[in-house]
Amino acid sequence: MKITTKLQILMTVAAEVPVIVIIFMDQAVAAGAGVAALVGLLGPFMTARWLVTKDLGAIRALCKLVKEGKYRVHTALPNEAADNGEENEFVSVMRDMNWMAREIMLREGQLNEAINELDGAQQELIEQKQALEVANKRLNEMAMTDPLTGLSNRRHFFDHLEQEICRANRNEQPLSLFILDIDYFKQVNDTYGHQAGDVVLKAIAYILRNRLRRSDMVARIGGEEFAVLLSDTNLSQTLELAEQIRHCIKEYVFQSCDGKSINITCSIGAFSGDRPDYTKAELLYKYADKALYVAKNSGRDKVAYFDCAQQGQDNDELFAQLGPRGVTH
Repeated sequence: MKITTKLQILMTVAAEVPVIVIIFMDQAVAAGAGVAALVGLLGPFMTARWLVTKDLGAIRALCKLVKEGKYRVHTALPNEAADNGEENEFVSVMRDMNWMAREIMLREGQLNEAINELDGAQQELIEQKQALEVANKRLNEMAMTDPLTGLSNRRHFFDHLEQEICRANRNEQPLSLFILDIDYFKQVNDTYGHQAGDVVLKAIAYILRNRLRRSDMVARIGGEEFAVLLSDTNLSQTLELAEQIRHCIKEYVFQSCDGKSINITCSIGAFSGDRPDYTKAELLYKYADKALYVAKNSGRDKVAYFDCAQQGQDNDELFAQLGPRGVTH
């Protein structure tokens, strides 16, 4: 029942008590006085508990459970049904709070499901991103790699050359380049077939990789033409390495697809730039290519180089004077 109804009952009882006491005053004066004293002492406490304290304690307990996230634990309601709007106000509050607790539990479940779905979607996106990164990396590698030999291709080589030139000029370090061309490679294809030619190209790529440092770069820049870029390397070191590679290729046992031995030699043109004037992409490659032309015209199976000591002369005259002094065996 409502609190106002309870108060009306208390007021009625309080009004009837003096009448009852008067009727029975002659028989039980002492007993009436004792009861009145007991009621005076316990009345306020019992009244407060009956009207407010007990129900407020139940509401507070429910609030504490909700605060702790224990939405499944509901406050038990007294056996008191609503009767024409006469339901106790505290009971109504507890009923509403129970409903809110159930709604919170329902929404929390829905939220957890949404979070799980988002986590699944996020994981799927992460996996897709990783797959895309792998695919992009693979595509970049394919764009920079010669598919037959696995070496860098021409485009990647010249991109790297520009970067190395900037670094060499900034640090004032020498930068060397040599170009290697397989002698009479067309005859290999014509005599033993293109598959044998592919075997030769792969073998030369293997030789170059195993002769170079990790900081160096080797690329296949043409059909049978390879370029090697050597950082922090002067001319004498470049010629020594080029001669080792030339000798190694000459002594290597190449075989055709049917097991026949193939004799292979190569010609190499080298150039080393140790000053900014020479350390330019067009000059490095041009001078090395011109030196390669001299090596091939000098009988092949040779290493030729451009000599910067003749720097006071015109470039065309320098190339014309390479001759025996610019060719090493």
